[in-house]
Amino acid sequence: MLKPSLTLFSLLLATAAALPAGISSSLGSQHAGHLATRGGCTTRAEQVQGTSSDTNGRGVQVKNADSQSRSFFVYANSCDYVPLKYVTLGAGQSAFVSLPQAFQGRIVRGTTQVNLDGRPHLLGTWLEIGLDGDGSGKGWADVSLIRGCDGAVSVAAADGTGASTGFQDSSILDDAPGDALEAKDSGSKVIKATEGLLSVVVEAARDYLASKLGYDKAYIDDYHGNPVICSSNERFSATFYRGRP
Repeated sequence: MLKPSLTLFSLLLATAAALPAGISSSLGSQHAGHLATRGGCTTRAEQVQGTSSDTNGRGVQVKNADSQSRSFFVYANSCDYVPLKYVTLGAGQSAFVSLPQAFQGRIVRGTTQVNLDGRPHLLGTWLEIGLDGDGSGKGWADVSLIRGCDGAVSVAAADGTGASTGFQDSSILDDAPGDALEAKDSGSKVIKATEGLLSVVVEAARDYLASKLGYDKAYIDDYHGNPVICSSNERFSATFYRGRP
């Protein structure tokens, strides 16, 4: 797992507490004790310009390795209605997305039409990021498929250590069986969440992902593996490969 302040289902329990009745019923509860809240949620997402400069601060260099323009959204833990930031990148483009001190949350694919509509959209691949914020300068990252998979993501520490995690297999969606698929709110068919209510495993999705990736490249369920990397300077570089927003 990530550091205790950012574990797979701690994000979901925070969301469950804040969501209206009927939405939270689909979320798991295994890691409720690990939640670390970081103040209030934003009410308006900040758009990051693709040409914004990297000032050597904490954050993630995000690259769009898809063949089409894609948008990526930064969500803080328990703040699922409105993203903190978002950036739209053309094919092959990249931009540095700065993160606040002690940030705990995720970066996901999406569309401005859907992800800026003021509602939670949880289905898809999560690039999870946690910054210690205690003066150590350390950050942590993993790729989680517990809430579904809408494409491949890899992430590396930008501190010269070469630490990396995630995967690059863009065929993972193409080969998925029908009983492992579900539509995102955008209408795109992606791989289902691997865990449902009370962390009950959705075997069709979990077993397919495990057959393709094993348990060393991403969190596929809440019970196997520990594919987390550390950056000593709170900086990462991430690549989003072909996927379905």
